[in-house]
Amino acid sequence: MIVQLVSLLAVNALAFSLIYPLKVQTIPFGLPILASVNSHFTTIYSSLDLIQVELAQPEFPWIVIGTIFLIGAVVGRAFCGWVCPVGFIQDIITTLKGKLDVVSPRTHTASKNFKYLVLFMTLLISGTLGLALYLGSGSDYKNALGALAAGPFLAMSPDGTLFGTIPVLLNMARENFGSFLTQPPTMQEVWTQLTQIPALLAIRILVLVAFFGAAWKVPRFFCRYICPTGALMAVFQRYSYAGIKRDPVKCMKCPHCEVKCPMQINILDLPWEKFNDPECIMCMECVDACPHGSLSPKFP
Repeated sequence: MIVQLVSLLAVNALAFSLIYPLKVQTIPFGLPILASVNSHFTTIYSSLDLIQVELAQPEFPWIVIGTIFLIGAVVGRAFCGWVCPVGFIQDIITTLKGKLDVVSPRTHTASKNFKYLVLFMTLLISGTLGLALYLGSGSDYKNALGALAAGPFLAMSPDGTLFGTIPVLLNMARENFGSFLTQPPTMQEVWTQLTQIPALLAIRILVLVAFFGAAWKVPRFFCRYICPTGALMAVFQRYSYAGIKRDPVKCMKCPHCEVKCPMQINILDLPWEKFNDPECIMCMECVDACPHGSLSPKFP
């Protein structure tokens, strides 16, 4: 978790400017993680966020796509397991809970395909909007999409709410705290303010609450079933240079590796020479859990 913590602090390094003035600027570069362009603290953005934003301009994201291909070919979904802040937050929640709950195989198999649908819809909306704008006939389409025009997943992603919206709301609460103490609002005024909350903001907060609830119930729930970035990198994970091998001589077919896997992969059913399961985030929990030392990373 040390690497994940360092990654979290590095990705959100601009937050340190609130404590001490740092000469740190946002790097206009994308990585296959969840790091929202809506956050004022992000130093490097999510690749999928940049794809959505660039298509809405419209510009074709050549550099972002090239980066995805390069990273995917070399390490697959490893950035999900080691760098992504949202993955780290889910791991912290699981650690606090103290155990890994198992989803029924049938439900797990059916649900893990949902993230591919999220990815498809995200790229479909952003892609068709970008094409329409490029052809000069997408103004009405863009207006109809409203807040979703800049990116359908970008508008709903929990990382944008957690690292972007929530800090803004907390800052507003801090600025108005003094007046709240001197002149507390009536219940009618509180209710009026609540009814004026934008629908999209309310939905984003509900999504964030659901994210925390799901992460408590199922390890890496968002990574398993929802995250379109994970779905995108899962395509490359199957063919990446990085993988895991299992020594058939040392392996006693005990369940320790599968029990510790946060992605609920049936490791013992995979090829022993090298496996690149699309759901594998290369977190190495299975390697650490094996009492016989039969599992180890393999390149290529």
